[in-house]
Amino acid sequence: MKLQLASLAALMLAAAALSPSAVSAAGLPGTSTTQCVPVRMGWNVVHQHCTVTHTWPDGTVTTSEYWIDQNGTWYIPAD
Repeated sequence: MKLQLASLAALMLAAAALSPSAVSAAGLPGTSTTQCVPVRMGWNVVHQHCTVTHTWPDGTVTTSEYWIDQNGTWYIPAD
């Protein structure tokens, strides 16, 4: 059991290290940041919840969000 917990902790740290914490969107005017946090969906399943905040040159701020599953597939959950 301790080995499984240690493996899961190592997986969560690896997933968090691979997620971009502040990435600028190259092609869009203004500034953009992406923040992803790991979320435990089950005892051995970790997804990432990502939020993108974009500030346009006129000062307008927009926010969007998406999820990444354990296989790296991006998705938007159904309401």
